[in-house]
Amino acid sequence: MVLALGAALLALSGWFALRGAAPRQGDELLVARTASVRRAPDVPARAEAMNRPSPTVTPESNSLRARVERLLGRTSAQERFQAFDVLAACAHAIEFDRYLTALPPDRESKQLRQRYGDGAQRIAQACGDLSAQQVSQRLELAERAADEGVPGAASAWVEEGPYGDRSALTQRADDPLVAQWVQQAIARVNAATKRADTEAIGQFGMLCLHWDLDDVTRVRLLIDDAMERRHEHQIARVRGDTLR
Repeated sequence: MVLALGAALLALSGWFALRGAAPRQGDELLVARTASVRRAPDVPARAEAMNRPSPTVTPESNSLRARVERLLGRTSAQERFQAFDVLAACAHAIEFDRYLTALPPDRESKQLRQRYGDGAQRIAQACGDLSAQQVSQRLELAERAADEGVPGAASAWVEEGPYGDRSALTQRADDPLVAQWVQQAIARVNAATKRADTEAIGQFGMLCLHWDLDDVTRVRLLIDDAMERRHEHQIARVRGDTLR
């Protein structure tokens, strides 16, 4: 436990260095305080996109549904968690399509959308024969994997937002269910940090940077930062790749 905690705090220091910021005095107090203590649906992914059939019949070997079912049948918790990645890729593709559509109309966004091409085809590629119900199950998979100590699972669960609805942190910040979820999120981050989970350590660093804010705001900023980084990665892929 001492070695794991030492590794966690060492990695946290490295995280601050990479982000170009050092913990303030209040951050150090929160690090010390936390060190002494032990990721229901995303903004509904376009139903029409989720239920739209794929352009071609998918062979069983390429079926995402079958792949998820095979992964869930594995004995290893880490292998079962890989099913979350398949389902989340679909949800994030739909969310990114919505994000691009909402960008202000300027030269850069127009070029990006032209490069992006047919959103329905992109979503069909990412979602294949998955159903909306399967995609919503990613939240339960991430929660279960986090409780089983799978690296990265706690961070994945947190970044999906309260019961999969990230907007709840802004639109329903006073909702007791949202407040309860926020406390669960912080507890899961702290627990994963003590296991030297590097992704959770990054989240812990974000929470420390905003130690002077209320918990709902701190977690919202953490999730906003994660989404911004994911969008940057998705945009880089669109600019660098051609949809085949």
